[in-house]
Order: sequence, then structure tokens, then C-alpha cells
Amino acid sequence: MDEYQKLVVKALRTVGEVLPWDLEEEIGQDPELIVLDIREQDEFDMMHIGHSLHVPRGQLEGACVWNYDDTIPALAQARDQNIVVVCRSGNRSALAALTMQQMGFTQVRSLKLGIKGWNDNDLKMFNNQGEVVDIDKADEWLNIAVPEKNLKP
Repeated sequence: MDEYQKLVVKALRTVGEVLPWDLEEEIGQDPELIVLDIREQDEFDMMHIGHSLHVPRGQLEGACVWNYDDTIPALAQARDQNIVVVCRSGNRSALAALTMQQMGFTQVRSLKLGIKGWNDNDLKMFNNQGEVVDIDKADEWLNIAVPEKNLKP
């Protein structure tokens, strides 16, 4: 297990996870739920869960508190609100949820399996024009192999 995976495993000791089909149900039942997508702008534009709040991971801490250029009022005032953090596979979101817990958020969880799991369960996603994303095209993009130059020699 590499260092990144060790960090994720450690984060998941305190961060709860929610499965895609359970999140879909929660979205329908809890109008106050915040689905927080922390992927990069291009990833979010390509496909995201409907009505997600987008805050790239690099801006998260500033977005969660008042008095910063990055402040997102919906987050800064949501310390005790139900929040599910979303990324591509569930790793970045686990780490981001841990950071949010350390910042005082009490009901923050991570989407287990991330957007990949959401798509694998044929759940609807949208692009930045508000159009429904084709599941097969999303699957193609989400399952791109790791480039050879990034593999251990």
C-alpha cells in the first residue's frame, strides 16, 4: 500500500462513507443536504451530480470559513449540516472530509466509490450546460488507464 492509500485508510477511521444509491435516496429526502464536489473545474464541468456545490479541493479550507476571498457562505454556515463530499473515486473526498471534520464540521461524509461508483450504478449526472451525461461516455472517461509515464519503473 502506497503512502496516498495509507492516508486515505487513516482518514476513513473517522470519516463515514455513503454509497451512491443511498446518497441518491438522501438527495430526495433531505433538502438541506449539501453535495460538495471537490474535483477540478474541468472534471466538474464534464459531469457532476445535479445541484452539487462545486469547490475545488485547493480552495476548500478558505471556502469553509468567513472572511476569505474563497468563502462560500453556504459552507461557512454549515458546520452542523449534512454534507457529502464527492470526488472521482472516493479518495480525495475522504481526505477533504477529514479536513472539514478538523475544521469543526460535524456531519460530513465521503461518497464511497465517488463519481465512478455513481456512474457505475447508472445514476444521472449533468454537464456544465445542464444536459444529462451519457453513461457510456462517462464510463469511458472515468476508466482511462494510468499513463505509462506515471507507472513505477
